Amino acid sequence: MENKDLKVLCLSFWTPPIVRPQSILIGKMIPEWVRQGINPVILTYDICGDWQIDLPIYKIPQFKINKYLNKLKLATILEYFYYRKLLRTAKKIIEEYQINLIFSFSNPQASNILGAMINKKLGIKFISHFSDPWFDNPFKSFSWLGAKKVLAQEKYIIKHSARVIFITETMKEQVMRKYPQKWQDSARVISHCYDLKDYPDIENKSGKYIISYVGAFYGKRNPKILFQALRKLLDVDRLKDKFKFRIIGGAVDYIAYKENLQELIKDHGLEHVIELISQVDYKKSLEYMKTSDCLVVIDADYQNSPFLTSKVVDYAGSGRAIIGITPENSPTAEFLKKLGYWSFSYNQIDELADHLNKLILGEIKPQIDKDFLGQFNITNTTAKLINQFKEVLGEI
Repeated sequence: MENKDLKVLCLSFWTPPIVRPQSILIGKMIPEWVRQGINPVILTYDICGDWQIDLPIYKIPQFKINKYLNKLKLATILEYFYYRKLLRTAKKIIEEYQINLIFSFSNPQASNILGAMINKKLGIKFISHFSDPWFDNPFKSFSWLGAKKVLAQEKYIIKHSARVIFITETMKEQVMRKYPQKWQDSARVISHCYDLKDYPDIENKSGKYIISYVGAFYGKRNPKILFQALRKLLDVDRLKDKFKFRIIGGAVDYIAYKENLQELIKDHGLEHVIELISQVDYKKSLEYMKTSDCLVVIDADYQNSPFLTSKVVDYAGSGRAIIGITPENSPTAEFLKKLGYWSFSYNQIDELADHLNKLILGEIKPQIDKDFLGQFNITNTTAKLINQFKEVLGEI
């Protein structure tokens, strides 16, 4: 089977131009599918806007219910009819384009649920995808009834999946260990990706060593350890005025977010070192990465974390040094270690400060494992996914 013979219906409910993590990711992935010979049909939410790509795109509404109907316990009934309507839409697309494979790119999990329904009702092979765990997500709390529903839906998805794709090995193990061995055998790991074509050919010409963080802080993902380390650097005479720290996305309009961050900066005496920059689009964030000397990724302080953010893979593609603040042995820590970079846990303030000191002074240089980095190039991750498509259809 050649790639052009793969007739894929891609259920990606967040697509460009709307700005969501999943839409950014699928916005990288689908053009590479096309370059490798696959022209999918896409089913997405109507609120995403019009994606300027030469592929058939069909739009569906989000499932929404007002609080009054929810109080009347009608949500389950209305949700049932919502999915029935989506199934009818999908059936027409499948017949028109002679679809032979369904691929769902979640979040949201609604795309996985629809994919499983298509497999059950129409018999089309289905590959599900989990960017995050669902039932096992440490950052989600469910009521007893909510947990029961989510577990049942997750089980339904995996039961009807010929393949289940996860981002990290840890995530795969945490999610799949509660299911039968046969189902576990269907799981694969294909991580996030970077595309070298997306990065501009620019560099830092400011004369200072620039450290950057892209994104927001919330909950257990906070910058205190980094601020404490930066404060220590200011006490080193030969480092004063030699570096700057940028927070891209630090000047956002969340309620009191910017004010609280500014107060934290002031508490650490870092006002003249830290620059807060408003939220930017994906392309602009890559520019900021390229004009940095060092990039910082901060994970929530959660043991046995299953997460590897797409941002840290984008960092890696930029070719800039990376420092991780993440629990020991987390997927992020392992990724950075194999790549040739460094990570520190939340109690390693002195070690982090010493490492930053040496980076700024040029006393250490990262030695990058280019073969490992290449595994995350979009050309290679797409080829791995296409191989799974062919395996499922019995062609490998």
